Amino acid sequence: MTKVILLRVDWNRTAVPLPIRGWHTLHIDPEPAYPFGRKGLALAGAWEQLAGPLNSGAILLDGDVAIDPHDQAAMFAAISLKPQAVNVAPARLWEVSTHTPGWLWAHGRGVFSQMDTDTPDVFTFCFTYLPRRLIEDCLENGLANWTYPNVDKKVAARARALSIPVNVVRAATPKHLNF
Repeated sequence: MTKVILLRVDWNRTAVPLPIRGWHTLHIDPEPAYPFGRKGLALAGAWEQLAGPLNSGAILLDGDVAIDPHDQAAMFAAISLKPQAVNVAPARLWEVSTHTPGWLWAHGRGVFSQMDTDTPDVFTFCFTYLPRRLIEDCLENGLANWTYPNVDKKVAARARALSIPVNVVRAATPKHLNF
């Protein structure tokens, strides 16, 4: 099995409690420019502190997303099959987060929409695996200085620049609870 870091992103200590073991909680608190916080800095620091030479990457789980053990097992299975790809679980993003009428998929082709695709090139961090190569490239390209809401966008752009494929993990069904 591939060794990965499990990071739960907890904005303002509002993450939904999940009794699934092995996750590191990454607390991101408000600051004067909230919500434009230092998400990139927090992710960069977590990787630098937790990553060892055998880690193939990191799974990110947003605090307003719920998964169950089946979802986690599905993600691990997908990573075992495609450890060099970004692996994203299909999640619906609700209006309260997107400020758009209707829900959107957390992955898409060029844009986020209700059109599902098996070949996305944009994605969020709802429940997403980032391979080591992508994380290290992002670090080299300024991840520590990237702020919300641009971190997910810039990571997806770096994946495109590196021609890293994005795999949709259909067996996982995370639930975005911010509606």
